Amino acid sequence: MEEVPNPYAHSNKAKELELKKNLQEAETEYRLAVQAADRLPHDEYTRDFITALDRVRNGVSAANKHLPEEALSELLSAYRELLALPFLTRTQLAGFYARHNALPEAKEIIEQALAIEADSRGHAGHHPETERRAAELLRNITDILGPVNAEELFLQYFDKLDVNKNGFIDEEELKRAQLDLTIAPEAQSMIRYLLYHYFKVEKASNDEFGEEISGISKSDVRNFQKTAKSNWKRLKE
Repeated sequence: MEEVPNPYAHSNKAKELELKKNLQEAETEYRLAVQAADRLPHDEYTRDFITALDRVRNGVSAANKHLPEEALSELLSAYRELLALPFLTRTQLAGFYARHNALPEAKEIIEQALAIEADSRGHAGHHPETERRAAELLRNITDILGPVNAEELFLQYFDKLDVNKNGFIDEEELKRAQLDLTIAPEAQSMIRYLLYHYFKVEKASNDEFGEEISGISKSDVRNFQKTAKSNWKRLKE
């Protein structure tokens, strides 16, 4: 079997570099851990895992008799961990990006990780608790970033959201809209995004008399989106 780099060596080095605030080198090592995990012979590991699992469940057969009985538990555990590495190394990289405010990158990587986990569900690599945390991280990041067409969706649904017809969408109107089954899922994502950033969005333009208390206007969302798009940046090279 071709020798491949050790994912653990890269991920451990990445953690050390991150603690030292050497973020560019840490990112490189986290990415190398992902690449190393992807290069592992997963087909062979899956085959061997299934063989060991068959021995545990069904006893000795011609296909599994070469496996030592006393090592079966350790073999199964080791194969589960190896098969999960493409998913786990990506969750590490996504967590790194999220910790350092590179949220578009974190969202992209965690989506990859969950897609890999979905493909392997029911097999050795499945880690339900890690998957739950990854899915929660993705939901949080999605609420922070919002859909790419958030302003377009806001304009499209403005009249429906503006229940009192005062030209503004207040917090209660947004919360009420979350219970409206006629609003499409993508628009619900936009609503969660506006609720998450509500007070910042409300102050994004000077279009109210006195204090900003009426709610969110079209110009508020337009100005906030311009600022948000400039804030979410990749880590500096």
